[in-house]
Amino acid sequence: MNAILLQEKIDRLLNSVHLLLPDGSNMGYVYSDDLAQLNKSIHDLINELYPQRGETVEQEAALCLAILMGYSVSMYANSEDEVQKQSVLGRSRKLLQVLSPSFLKQQLFEICFKIQEQY
Repeated sequence: MNAILLQEKIDRLLNSVHLLLPDGSNMGYVYSDDLAQLNKSIHDLINELYPQRGETVEQEAALCLAILMGYSVSMYANSEDEVQKQSVLGRSRKLLQVLSPSFLKQQLFEICFKIQEQY
């Protein structure tokens, strides 16, 4: 997958995730009819993006961030998802060591911390 197409899919996943976030970043409403479809779409995008790798450190960080945020709002949960989530956490920890200070690094650190708190 080329870098531009990968970035478009990352952005699509992040936009879908933001529709379900309870932190005020969702300016609209998600109706119950749309909730199942939105969750399926998020889960499908996670599965499509999981085997991909970013072409730069920043794109890889954005990819990991999108996947982890997707898992944080997804209603789907199975053992395979858990293994994938742990794998992405491992990738993220390595990225946090090499990423220069940025808003992306802060966001990645925060989602990793929140997910690790759950364990």
